[in-house]
Amino acid sequence: MARIYLLSVDRTLCKRIAEAMGDHIPVEMVQSLADAELVGPGVIVLDHASIPADRMLSSVLGEVAQAAQGRAIVVATEDWYAGPVLQAIRSGASDVLPRGASAGEIASVLTRVLNSALATQGRLARLTLVLGTDEEATALLATDIALAHAMAPASTLLIDCTLPSSTAEAYLDLKVDYGIASAVADLDRLDASLLADALARHESSGLALLTLDGGTGGEPVGVGPTDIVGLVQILRASCAHIVLCAGSLRNGGLLRELASQAGAIEIVCAQSIRELDACRRLLDRIALDTASAERLRLVVWDHDVRVLLDGRRMADVLGIEHVIGVPVDRVRLRNALNAGRPMMIERDGGAYAYAVRRAVGRDGPSRGAVASFEKVKRKIMRTVERSA
Repeated sequence: MARIYLLSVDRTLCKRIAEAMGDHIPVEMVQSLADAELVGPGVIVLDHASIPADRMLSSVLGEVAQAAQGRAIVVATEDWYAGPVLQAIRSGASDVLPRGASAGEIASVLTRVLNSALATQGRLARLTLVLGTDEEATALLATDIALAHAMAPASTLLIDCTLPSSTAEAYLDLKVDYGIASAVADLDRLDASLLADALARHESSGLALLTLDGGTGGEPVGVGPTDIVGLVQILRASCAHIVLCAGSLRNGGLLRELASQAGAIEIVCAQSIRELDACRRLLDRIALDTASAERLRLVVWDHDVRVLLDGRRMADVLGIEHVIGVPVDRVRLRNALNAGRPMMIERDGGAYAYAVRRAVGRDGPSRGAVASFEKVKRKIMRTVERSA
């Protein structure tokens, strides 16, 4: 867990910082970092008022930086003139905070620094990037992959970048009004508490959903590729898994950067020569580096062994080593989409659900299967007892 260490003797300042940050970020007041047990990512707040008058801020900052083990340092000071502020920044401080700041100002500065610290020091969520030229199929598969993780259970976030509206929103039967543009605007104060309140959440699985349009039905205005990359980096510090459906994103540089962060890259393609060619052109546009290309896997959507264009040949055309087939019952999947009830949460998702769980490495027996086995076992035992 992330933690804030306050180098001070002022209990009032400690209380104000703790109240501003809320219960999810503990604040620990210490007189020396040598006495503190520095565990996990965190931020050091150095109270300027606690520094003896005969010592320079720059020298104290140097000592704190050596003991901070790479953690960011924020100076809390009443000396708000340009000279002292510049001196603090030049001496290694990540930011400066007015000692008399309001709760909102304290939370804004420390959340921004803490998010940056989490992104560089913390354990980041595993990111799965799902690509494809058939946007509906790509979004459906991405949603079910995210559900497979969420039902493990593990805290999981699905980012659906499909336009003009989110396929995942309909598939999960959710109303989403918080999108990427809103998250980018909140970037300086984005934390687990804000996300818990703002994100739409699938009730039965706990899966959180963030969409590109945010319920507007259009592309967000004023959001660039660097904004999306920065947002994903911050979000990775807030959960265990992120599944990002590239959907309508077509910026090669953006997709290449997301792929470099991803632990797994899935490209969804049906057994069609036209779609295969479209996927080949998509990969050419992204131009993945060697390391990213090694994490790429072809997912053959609506796989049928009777189609002569098999998965191995498709993978060879795309230059991909790994391939997996996902069979699709089109009627069941269409009914699931129309009803807003994903096949992954059904008691019997059939071959499709099994293939998705196998694709994400969660192909053990489901809770429903375990329950069914126990029910059969009890029935057999009762029969044995009666005959004995």
